[in-house]
Amino acid sequence: MINKKNISEIIKTALSTGGDFAEIFLEDKDELRINYKRNKVTAITTSRIKGVGIYILLGSRSVYLHTNDLSQSSLLETAKVGAEFLANKQSSNKLNNINFNCSKSINPNPIKTLPSLIAHNKKIDILKEITDYSYKIDKRVINMDSTYFDNDQKIAIYNSEGLHAVDRRINSKIRLGATVGQEGSYYDEWEDFTKAKGFEAFENNEEYLDFAHSFITSLVGNIDAVPFESCRVPVVFEGGNCGTFWHETCGHQLESYAIARNSSDFEGLIGQKVASDKVTLVDDGTIAGLYGSAAIDDEGNPTKRNVLIEKGILKGYLVDRLGGRLLNMPSTSSGRRQGYTFAPTSRMTNTYLQAGEDCEDEMISSVEKGVFVKKLGGGTGGREFSIAVKEGYLIEEGRITKRLKGLILNGRGIELIKKVDRVGKKLVTEDGSFCGASSGLCPVTSFQPRMRISNMFVGGK
Repeated sequence: MINKKNISEIIKTALSTGGDFAEIFLEDKDELRINYKRNKVTAITTSRIKGVGIYILLGSRSVYLHTNDLSQSSLLETAKVGAEFLANKQSSNKLNNINFNCSKSINPNPIKTLPSLIAHNKKIDILKEITDYSYKIDKRVINMDSTYFDNDQKIAIYNSEGLHAVDRRINSKIRLGATVGQEGSYYDEWEDFTKAKGFEAFENNEEYLDFAHSFITSLVGNIDAVPFESCRVPVVFEGGNCGTFWHETCGHQLESYAIARNSSDFEGLIGQKVASDKVTLVDDGTIAGLYGSAAIDDEGNPTKRNVLIEKGILKGYLVDRLGGRLLNMPSTSSGRRQGYTFAPTSRMTNTYLQAGEDCEDEMISSVEKGVFVKKLGGGTGGREFSIAVKEGYLIEEGRITKRLKGLILNGRGIELIKKVDRVGKKLVTEDGSFCGASSGLCPVTSFQPRMRISNMFVGGK
């Protein structure tokens, strides 16, 4: 471990040509992956990721460098190179040693059992159990490809303001990949059982077997699904995973990264009405047990609850340190990154639509013709979004009838969130997944109660 005196010297070097802020990000991460296919282990992969990132700011300018050479001479040279990129001819800094104060934050995801203490054969037993069970769910399951993952990331952050913060993040996951089909109609897909836990994530086999059952039955349902003619209809989104809608339609646009680059429809609208009165949208990195939660963000700030939209009124953005400088706003503890090879930027954590007061059953029973979306897949965000529907159904005369296939939802987020006319009473969380953006892959969740949009375009055949 690099001592504080050496850290101080690195920061002083980084600021020697006039930079006004410097940060050192240290990462030490262990990862395990076990692949299981056709009743045997096909690969066991372990990796260790260890390195340092150096982040230097001068006003609204920034430079980020990283290295896996942890010798003091290498780190000083890296800091020197970064300082030269931001050289300010009008200024230079002669700093005294920095006194670091270690901040303590509450870990929302305490771990009971370190995965590293568990033998590989026990992890393989879980893969065998869930794979064998998946084959038995439906005779149309042709192939299963199961993978076990766990990772243990330890980080330490120091900056020129004297901050010293540490965190340890441990996650466990099973990824199921399946191929199903009959008579020339085949479908393949994968889905993750993800937990912000240690090996205790697998104490209750009922939980991960229920996950497998839900995944397989949903995938098999595609075989008998019918196509849908593209049109505009009311759309009811189920609680839980369908929170992806908010992640893609407006979540990314509410990050300071997008606002500062003039690539958001929400720029300059704080205090104005941007959505239906029924919409209160929150991003909260403190919720116990959720995949997007952590003690601190990746700039060392304690995570917090941020209300983005309240009863239709835009209240704020997700802001990192550099975004705050560009927008003249305080940080919202939203600076995140995959690891030491990425500079931090504004990112979501656990983003959700707050529960409302509407009857869930009435959302469907009052629809003459529409679409019920039970599960969403991946998508792309921005001003215009596009999201694939993993599991969707036709609503006819107030009842859910046929399973539909090939559905795509797209449109302009800021227009659609004004059309939310029902929000249910029961908030349903989800396991979560990774979100990819300029600072790498970050764990997130996106969830909601059941909700309805009065009219939107659903793409089909």
